[in-house]
Amino acid sequence: MKLCDAISRYVSYKQAIGMVFVTEATILRAFMEKVGANIPIAKIDSEVALQYLNGRGPVTLFWHRKHDALTGLWKFAIHHGWTDRSPLPARRPKEPAPFIPYIYSREELRRLLDGTSTYQHECRKLEPVTLRAILLLMYGAGLRSGEPLRLTCADVELTEAIITIRFTKFYKSRRIALNGQLLQALAEYDNNRRQAGLSRNGPEPFFTYKNGGSVQRFVLEDAFLRLRKHVGITRNARYQPRLHDLRPTFAVHRLTAWYQVGADVQHLLPALCTHLGHIRLSSTQRYLTMTPELLAEAALRFANYAEEVSRGQA
Repeated sequence: MKLCDAISRYVSYKQAIGMVFVTEATILRAFMEKVGANIPIAKIDSEVALQYLNGRGPVTLFWHRKHDALTGLWKFAIHHGWTDRSPLPARRPKEPAPFIPYIYSREELRRLLDGTSTYQHECRKLEPVTLRAILLLMYGAGLRSGEPLRLTCADVELTEAIITIRFTKFYKSRRIALNGQLLQALAEYDNNRRQAGLSRNGPEPFFTYKNGGSVQRFVLEDAFLRLRKHVGITRNARYQPRLHDLRPTFAVHRLTAWYQVGADVQHLLPALCTHLGHIRLSSTQRYLTMTPELLAEAALRFANYAEEVSRGQA
């Protein structure tokens, strides 16, 4: 059995039983490109497999993602009699410490937003008003970094104060209500679009360059990198604060606010999960990094609870 045929059958099987299996399929196809599509799967040796797993850099969590994907393929191949062994190493290196997203403080968020008007000496493709509106929407609605860029004019219903996020990471759509601040920011940006003579037809992209072209993700990422450096936001770690970190920042700030008003956080977490477009609650819980502010609120809630219990026993 050729490797290309084995991968094709394995991916088809996984998707047929209801799995999305996109990342795994991408990993397997990258492996196929490295070792050759027509090589018999039974002829692939441990040296070739290890070279693909190790790559060129240090061991990351992605090493384990690749190992898991390849392990599944070889179990499938052995079960169907295409080979009688796996070339994958039996021992896996220790997983590195999990990546911790950067949680922007409210003061840092203000610096980012204020800095959009001064971070570049001349107006490049991405206008300051556009960048500011995107950042506000990402933080205020907890969007993934690619989601604002896929919004069409039809998806942004300013009269209803609702945006529709379509066919996202898990092929699902969701509708998000806009608060007053977000609605005002998007209305100001929309007015700027109209003054520039841009179309407001339904399928047209909502966030555009000055010439009406759809904003590309690498342009947004580059603009944010320059903005972050301009306002002096860094951390003493391998990974610097990212554009995508606005999303976990939204989640942590929302949780902190619930603690501050005495809300039933456990009851509200499923609503936050739905808002973020997560399928599992555990996916949302990963975002809830314990910042000092959040830890203080949680400790205060526990202290108040302990005091109530003590009074009841007195």
